[in-house]
Amino acid sequence: MKMRPFDAALTLLASAVICGGVAVTAAPIWGSTGITSPAVAPPSTADLAGTAPPTALFIGDSYTSGTDLAENSYACRAAARMGWTCALSGIPGTGYISGGPPNRFVVNEYIGETTSFSERIPELDARYDPDYVVLDGGRNDGFAPAEDVYEAMVHTLGEVRRTWPEATIVFVRPRTLADPSDTIGFDDASMARLRDEPAAEGVLFVDPIHDGFAGTETSPILLEDGLHPNSRGDRELSAALVSALQSLGLSATP
Repeated sequence: MKMRPFDAALTLLASAVICGGVAVTAAPIWGSTGITSPAVAPPSTADLAGTAPPTALFIGDSYTSGTDLAENSYACRAAARMGWTCALSGIPGTGYISGGPPNRFVVNEYIGETTSFSERIPELDARYDPDYVVLDGGRNDGFAPAEDVYEAMVHTLGEVRRTWPEATIVFVRPRTLADPSDTIGFDDASMARLRDEPAAEGVLFVDPIHDGFAGTETSPILLEDGLHPNSRGDRELSAALVSALQSLGLSATP
């Protein structure tokens, strides 16, 4: 697989923040952050009692990292509402395949070259021992053959389980707020097939964008690019993720 022309062009845009008007199935979705960074939730009763709260590690793209400070991302907002410490690894334009070999591109001078989700795991393992690992991506993988993306998802799930065998793994179904009902290439059949993989045993599958926003007008919660959530969108998406997690039996930590 050769580097996409769009990716090659991105290497010249070292300070790019958002590439608007780009079809989600053809090119990376961008945001303003991407450095792997921890964001600590507000102190809880557990903190005050001397017991550290659970840690949730989010691995994803610019949707995951948000367009502002890490603690304002939908991921870390959701973690705070659950009483978890948030560890965030969101690199713009990446996915289960996108950003990996031979598909690398430069985000900017601070982040440098990209990595796919599974490639980040060794470094993240050296930094974190998470109680929860949340995989949130696939939006940037539409350029690749569907079967290759599927195999990369299975591989990533397997690597997460091998690396953090005691962690609860959460798989967020790939969608965008621009059209919450659009499968963007990951239809019900492919998701059902993924659930049945041995690597997905015990994995919690959630679909917060569809479940929280299908049938609603989402333009007021999007940035001007029409793709990414704005501040209000991050807040509402975090609430949708918390609702999805709680519906599967995960309760907020006091």
